[in-house]
Amino acid sequence: MMKKGILWIAAAVVAIAASLGSCGTQKDTTKGGGAKLPEALGQRFENTVASYGEWTTLKTQGKVTLGGSSPFSSAMQITMVRGKSVNVSLRPLLGIEMGRIYITGDSVVIVNKVEKYYIAESLSLLTGGVPLNINDMQDLLLARMFELGNGTITPRAATLKSVTNGEAGLMDVTLQPKGMNFAYTFAVDSDLALRTLTLEAGGKPVDLSANYSNHFDTPCGKVAGNVRVESKLGGKDMSIEFKFDRNILWNQSINDRSPIDSRYRRVEAEVLLKGMFK
Repeated sequence: MMKKGILWIAAAVVAIAASLGSCGTQKDTTKGGGAKLPEALGQRFENTVASYGEWTTLKTQGKVTLGGSSPFSSAMQITMVRGKSVNVSLRPLLGIEMGRIYITGDSVVIVNKVEKYYIAESLSLLTGGVPLNINDMQDLLLARMFELGNGTITPRAATLKSVTNGEAGLMDVTLQPKGMNFAYTFAVDSDLALRTLTLEAGGKPVDLSANYSNHFDTPCGKVAGNVRVESKLGGKDMSIEFKFDRNILWNQSINDRSPIDSRYRRVEAEVLLKGMFK
């Protein structure tokens, strides 16, 4: 079960990145960004952005759970170096590391230590040209709004399309990347906490979303204790959820290095995904 669980988590990470890439395969001639904000919403938007504290490194632990047809759960340790890496250590039994997810500025590496193989793929190849980078990935996990390709959002984001009143008192912040046929919307509550991230392409919803809950305050800003990303894998609903411990260590020295070594063989991501559904 542990072997299969690590395999499915690897496939899920690849599939989520690839599903985002499918949004950008069609071009759009709409000129995006630079939206003029209504005064009241503009202030709320600026307050939200201002609440994002500065940081250089993060270290914590928690749990990662894969939902869907092959559910799996594992304890994890996670570290981040801002603008450089996200490093997730999977420890499903007795604290022993059995897998690793290592995302850098331009690549995704997934190591299965049980079966002695790894996947190493270009982030841009997986996302089909959508300008997702490591800063965006870090903001996605830290429950912060971001501008694709530019990291944490600013009030002057060039691709900002609109800021409107959403349902149940939420503020909807929508961005549309230039030249891309999709838009994405962050929903922020009255406590300035990010609640959802949704996407649509060609005016239709995309099977990829993120939900945030159990927020708590830290010295570097508000963090969501639960981050749940939902998508489809092989035509079936799936989800991957990260639960973060409240004891987050910020801005400390971290030993950040690639988990690849000569003991592991490389497997192509495409071959892995095809093998899952034979």
